[in-house]
Amino acid sequence: MPPLTCELPHRRRLRHCIIGLPEDAQMAIDRLHLLRYAERFEWTHALDFPPHGIVLDGRPGEVLRYLHREICSNPSANE
Repeated sequence: MPPLTCELPHRRRLRHCIIGLPEDAQMAIDRLHLLRYAERFEWTHALDFPPHGIVLDGRPGEVLRYLHREICSNPSANE
């Protein structure tokens, strides 16, 4: 018998970062959930910025929420 092959579609990584006050970040996540784009549990927990910030434009009191998605590199494969 010939070997079974399963060719997976090529995928690319798409990363989303939400930076803002905790309540604003949660509101954005809730809206994306209502649009059926991403489930709430897929996002990281709120990450506090260190006192001196990070490379991103972190401000005191703001948090970072992150979501990692895999997308097909062939747009017609999403249909």
